[in-house]
Amino acid sequence: MGVLDGKVAMVTGSAKGIGKAIAIGLAQQGANLVLADKDVPVMKITEKMIADLGVQVEAVPTDVTEEKQIEAAFAKTMERFGRLDILVNNAGLFYSAPIEEMTTEGWDKLIATSLRGAFLCTRAAFRIMKKQGEGRIINIGSISAQRVRLNNAAYSTAKFGLVGLTHTTALEGRKFGITCGCLHPGETLFEGRPSGMQKEPAMSREEVAAAAVFMACQPPHVNVLELTLLHREQLYLGRG
Repeated sequence: MGVLDGKVAMVTGSAKGIGKAIAIGLAQQGANLVLADKDVPVMKITEKMIADLGVQVEAVPTDVTEEKQIEAAFAKTMERFGRLDILVNNAGLFYSAPIEEMTTEGWDKLIATSLRGAFLCTRAAFRIMKKQGEGRIINIGSISAQRVRLNNAAYSTAKFGLVGLTHTTALEGRKFGITCGCLHPGETLFEGRPSGMQKEPAMSREEVAAAAVFMACQPPHVNVLELTLLHREQLYLGRG
């Protein structure tokens, strides 16, 4: 018996990386999954992995920068499962450049993916959860929302904004039984980057996912508002 048996969770950006690890972790706790990602071939592989865990899973092609695709993903969720208990806003983008060299296109694309997309998904989930009288939203932030570093103005701005969205959602949601928290991971290994190429000590995707699952498994009246997770050796205090 899993802590999340019978629950329905949607994870954006869940075809690979941290999102995939979170989706698998939630499934291992018994949650049925909705995978929302624009990388359809890879998402289908993840869908099969999760189905093999014995839960129900629906893969919905979704670009979080497209409002109509987000609306369609939530409509599909309600059509298949009739409810939504957990939303994990994980979809994001990374773009690094000095401020004077940063392009408007690069800035807009990152903000649209990492912040506007999270807002659109939160809004859609909030409407469902408000009617249910319960629900939990987890945003995947970054330690860059707490300690900035060079050449990351767009990324840090998006993640700082995500904290504001988190706090506001938690405030507006509490009388409707909706909780909202933000997980701030430090350096994390991901596909395509061998551990030897990391500039700083890093955690595994599964270690980050375990923290998200911890947040998701709290009793309905308990909210983990913010949680910072980083490798012991990573620069953080005094970072810059």
